[in-house]
Amino acid sequence: MNTQEYGQSQEGKGIGVRGSEGQQDVRPYTYGSAALSGVSGGIGSELLTVDREDSAPGAGNFHPFGGVLDQLIDDTRKQLVKSNECIVWYREEVKEYEEKLKNLVKLKELQEEQYQEMRRQQEMLLQQQQVMQQQLMQQQQLIQQQQKTESSTTNGGENLAE
Repeated sequence: MNTQEYGQSQEGKGIGVRGSEGQQDVRPYTYGSAALSGVSGGIGSELLTVDREDSAPGAGNFHPFGGVLDQLIDDTRKQLVKSNECIVWYREEVKEYEEKLKNLVKLKELQEEQYQEMRRQQEMLLQQQQVMQQQLMQQQQLIQQQQKTESSTTNGGENLAE
């Protein structure tokens, strides 16, 4: 096999290929390695080597989007980790606010119970006060009756003595 047939010279120099955005044509690249560009708009400035001599060891297959896909996979994994962290954070927030809500509801129930207890005590005090007022009025009436009786007996005794 002659290396000249495949676009390479004896020194290992290759023919480069360069394109621009939106173009898929092949043009010689004068710096010496065979490359493709213009495959997509994002790769227009990247030079992708197809020479086996210039490739990294073990890179027998040519995958023009391999690096881009690897980066997309890596970015997606990072975003997935971030999303999972957000989910964990939100779940913790939900737990925290559920606990706060539960405590506030309990506090309100306790406050309502205390309020009801105060109302009962006030009603009992009012009833006791009313009972005491009635007893006081009865005592005053009895005293007045006694005073009338005493005064009538005293007045009656004076009338008899006269």
